[in-house]
Amino acid sequence: ALENHVQRLAEDHERAKRLASGLHDMGFWLPRGGKVDTNVVFFGLPEDSKIKKEELPHLLFEKYGVKIAGGYSSGGKLFRLVTHMDVDDEGVEKAIEGIASLCVN
Repeated sequence: ALENHVQRLAEDHERAKRLASGLHDMGFWLPRGGKVDTNVVFFGLPEDSKIKKEELPHLLFEKYGVKIAGGYSSGGKLFRLVTHMDVDDEGVEKAIEGIASLCVN
């Protein structure tokens, strides 16, 4: 990205901010109060989540086609989302909708 897609980095960072904001607004825990400076978003499930942290990656991919990595931080409580050239505005909305639907709605 640093050599071939420099112009796109700002778009990826903006999409990551939208992801973080959407999740934060629905009660998900985000480091630094949801402040995001790059294209990477870390978040944790709300305490009253409808599913367990171990279930989210599989269900999110199975039902929404969204890939997510989990197991970050001590205790593996955080998930990681990354925006990149294959993630458009629709993909951001799909990720927010899917995570919310599985965990809080």
